[in-house]
Amino acid sequence: AKARDSGGRELQRHKICMAKMDDAWQRAAFVAGAVAATSLNHVTACEVAPPVPQRPPAVRRVRVAKADEVAEGELKQIKVAGTPDGASEGAILLARIDGQFYATGASCSHYSAPLAQGVAAQDRMHVVCPWHNAAFDLRTGQPVRGAGYQAIPTYAVSVENGDVIVDLPKTMEDFVVPAMACRDPEDQRLFVIVGGGAAGLAAADALRQEGFTGRILLLSEEKHLPYDRPVLSKNLAKGSDPASLSLRDAEYFEQHSIEVRQNAKVASLDAAAKLIKLMGGEEIRYDAAVVATGAKPRLLPIKGGDLPGVMALRNPEDATRIAATCTSGKKTVVIGSSFIGMEIAATLKRRGCEVTVLGMEAAPFERVLGKRLGESVKAFFESKGVKFLGETGVTEIKQEGTSLKAILKSGEALACDAIVVGVGVVPNAGFVTGAEKARDGSLITDECLKTSSEGLYAAGDVATYRSIHSKGQPMRVEHWDVATSQGRLAAKTMVGKRESFDQTPFFWTSLFGKNLRYVGYCMKFDELLVDGDLQKLNFVAYYCHQNEVKAVATMGRDPVAVVAGELMRMGRMPSVADLKAGKVST
Repeated sequence: AKARDSGGRELQRHKICMAKMDDAWQRAAFVAGAVAATSLNHVTACEVAPPVPQRPPAVRRVRVAKADEVAEGELKQIKVAGTPDGASEGAILLARIDGQFYATGASCSHYSAPLAQGVAAQDRMHVVCPWHNAAFDLRTGQPVRGAGYQAIPTYAVSVENGDVIVDLPKTMEDFVVPAMACRDPEDQRLFVIVGGGAAGLAAADALRQEGFTGRILLLSEEKHLPYDRPVLSKNLAKGSDPASLSLRDAEYFEQHSIEVRQNAKVASLDAAAKLIKLMGGEEIRYDAAVVATGAKPRLLPIKGGDLPGVMALRNPEDATRIAATCTSGKKTVVIGSSFIGMEIAATLKRRGCEVTVLGMEAAPFERVLGKRLGESVKAFFESKGVKFLGETGVTEIKQEGTSLKAILKSGEALACDAIVVGVGVVPNAGFVTGAEKARDGSLITDECLKTSSEGLYAAGDVATYRSIHSKGQPMRVEHWDVATSQGRLAAKTMVGKRESFDQTPFFWTSLFGKNLRYVGYCMKFDELLVDGDLQKLNFVAYYCHQNEVKAVATMGRDPVAVVAGELMRMGRMPSVADLKAGKVST
């Protein structure tokens, strides 16, 4: 998959494959296959048909390409000019799958990435965003995976005398509201969503998108409507304007009869009795519920870990507090060198703070990405003026006037104005009883995200689920992309459409403007293959275990990460031998 550089030179993202492939790799190139038949969930509801998206009236027919000039599996972005009578200009995505043409909006509804630079998954009829792994159905435009909540428009396509003709409306919208079922007052079922984050919102949306007409109640302990939480660690100023982060507004929820209760703290959920009790004493009996409460920041179990100047980031209020405390020139210590810690460190440095990162490992991200890649990230941060102290622990934090002192295991005292903690999270499911839990307190589910208790489901950081990517062993993933996708799949299971969650875990982060993407599930690796230059942060890194590629990390090589994710999902990732033999080019 050849990359477009900053000069805009031509790229070809339409192939799921990469150049220089042998026959076996070429057969895996175009993501193909059949979706296995799924059984119905007989417990909650019989399967219902999802609503059909409605297109606006077409007012013009536009020739967009010659049919024989569009290759099988190709994705092309085509600009459409406006007309003198007021029809708007715009852009469409043209795809050719199994000889059939499809036309949709050209951009991902998450952060407007060009979908033509993504990949087509034939077995699912999805187009996948090259940046953050969101996916949309090419036939309906409906969001089906990841962080794109809005749908993309679709247009009728025909081939006449060798020309591809697309019927377009007067106004071309970039994104549209997904097709949603209407509330039926006679449907007395109550489905409750506990948690107003990524998974909770996705579940609420998907219930209506999958045709559920009963009552939907979303309980969120936060005072805000669901918002784009990952932005906070990259832009603390957004904490003072949480409305700008909202993923849906109040009008949307009202229009689609989704009841949202903010500041609704759940005291307990009795899975056996299907009973939820709120802190205020109210009791709610449900027909089905999904727990999507995510995880809470892990606290420092040391003396002084609860001092006022020691902060963690979870919500807009936390971001505002950190921003107010860590102003330009302030000495700030970040404890934790994984993703959240390093994101905060980069953000604070950009704000003009003097930043020191304390990590338990020798290099940032070492536990996940390994020391070689971690050392490259460390050098990059140091070039930006961030100090990194690895293999360092904190035993105590002391208050001295308006300043703090972090006492290190070595005995050294590190004076600072503020401390921000990013040492991981713990699943937020302590209020749930009557359902099987893992050792970390998360809820154990099957491959369809159903817990051990009838009518109870879990999605996101709070769920430990069985997956093909862990050879059937339970796994828990703390990624925004996974949380949104699991929210959607849990909703499908709730309405009787059992599907296994087979999505390859996908994660992204942004560090001083450099984007790192990681796809796969790799608890340990015995070999790291690198194509590119780690020091220049332009590479594809393959994490291998027992002669199998388990995960891929990339920087500056979009859309290789989403390509790898699709091939892993299908079990068609190139072999380690092929990578070593140079049969795969990225």
